[in-house]
Amino acid sequence: MARIMVVDDNPMARLFVANSLRPLGHEVEVVEPSCLYEVFKALHENPPDLLITDLVMPLCPGLTLLRFCLEDAHLDKLRIVVLTSDGDRDLGQFLQKCGNIHYIAKPVSPAVLAQDVARFLDGTLVLNHGWDLACQGVVAVVDDSRMTRAYHSSCLRKFGFRPVEVDPRELLATRRALEELRPDLILLDYQMPAFNGDALLRAIRATGTLKDTPVLVVTSHQGAEMESRLESFMGVGIASKPVSVDDLFVRVKEILAAPVA
Repeated sequence: MARIMVVDDNPMARLFVANSLRPLGHEVEVVEPSCLYEVFKALHENPPDLLITDLVMPLCPGLTLLRFCLEDAHLDKLRIVVLTSDGDRDLGQFLQKCGNIHYIAKPVSPAVLAQDVARFLDGTLVLNHGWDLACQGVVAVVDDSRMTRAYHSSCLRKFGFRPVEVDPRELLATRRALEELRPDLILLDYQMPAFNGDALLRAIRATGTLKDTPVLVVTSHQGAEMESRLESFMGVGIASKPVSVDDLFVRVKEILAAPVA
């Protein structure tokens, strides 16, 4: 089990976290944040496996504590859960630049908190970097190349989008995954081993949930022939591979801003 430090100026909040995690066998140390220096010193001298911290603490500003941890070579790999009722766009943008921080909004149930902590510790948690605070949109990244999906996802995260990678191994399964996700935009490769992009476009345009979803086809296949293949589909743009970070952002913003026909 893990060593967990809980930092919160509210005694009831500290007790809630401790009572949610101790029954699972974790060693939970609760810290009253009466001084930023003392909290940071305790972390530095004996780093826990996980830090759970509030943000709004008069004597220990949470954002300052996070910055200290991120900038300290002894703590820069520390796993951190930000558990707070405070949150805005600036916080979301800050968290999206951080690597090992998971955001949870108060109030949270003991079961959800315990589950997120367990999955964070075993490496299976998909971290929430405050997408609900600052997310400009959810983008489904559909490409048979894992490396291309990762590259496009990193580009999108830089500008505040939440990318969700979809591996297009089979047409109907891909359509179902997109229907469940309901993204704001689909970033789509064209030529894939299992099916071509126009086949997926026909499939999703036939569904009520995705018939108006904007699509940006990012492909190395360009020219009049490609434009002719896609011109019958409304709300579809084309970008050339390889696409730069800035160019991808511009094209995504353009197609999201285009009026729905």
